[in-house]
Amino acid sequence: MNRREKQKAETFVDIMRSAEELFMRQGYEKTSMREIADHSGLTKGALYHHFASKEDLLERMCADHYQALMRAARPIASPAPGQADPAPTFTRLRGVLDISRGMGMSAVTFVSEYLKLREDESGVMLRERFRKYDRQFYIELVAPLLREAKEKKECDFAASAETMAVFLHRLDQGVEEEIRQVFAGHGKGEAEKRIMDIMKTYVYCLSRILNTPSQAVSDLVGLEESMHFYGEVLKKTKT
Repeated sequence: MNRREKQKAETFVDIMRSAEELFMRQGYEKTSMREIADHSGLTKGALYHHFASKEDLLERMCADHYQALMRAARPIASPAPGQADPAPTFTRLRGVLDISRGMGMSAVTFVSEYLKLREDESGVMLRERFRKYDRQFYIELVAPLLREAKEKKECDFAASAETMAVFLHRLDQGVEEEIRQVFAGHGKGEAEKRIMDIMKTYVYCLSRILNTPSQAVSDLVGLEESMHFYGEVLKKTKT
């Protein structure tokens, strides 16, 4: 890398960090390209040399988050060449799903943090933008594991593995939205019961869809760990 290329790369990183800080502090909608340029020590024209629009910048953030997920999950999904005794399929699938749900990442990216902190219109926009990448993640990594599990008779389903992966993605989205609504409208005691009901229903439905025992699905989705996680969140957010 020559000096000019290095300088361009450093400027790109400065822009991304500035945008992340401003989006986190005041939200995507309330942040202008002028503010990002000023925060980065650039002219507005120089900023537009790197990104055609604020939406283009946001798209790059989501794409980077997707790549981070893939880097974290691929070693879990695919055993190393020559590995004599890879982990059971459902164990690897659990690891991949944990990465997708943000519960197993060693390096949490901006998007994950942003969605934890913000529930305004900016957070909704970011979630919607990321979903197309999240869907692709399920197709690329979850589908092959579902296919493997079916071949090993750990589960059974009539549709293609890709269709099942997309369906699982949509089901996960529905569960996430239901839990989000619980956090928004219920006190701590009632919220814990409602979330448990949602998760148990999720386990039951997935067990029937995959034709596999409920306990295997409970382990797959990390029911106990999930309830512990939501309980800790409730302690911090509810009185």
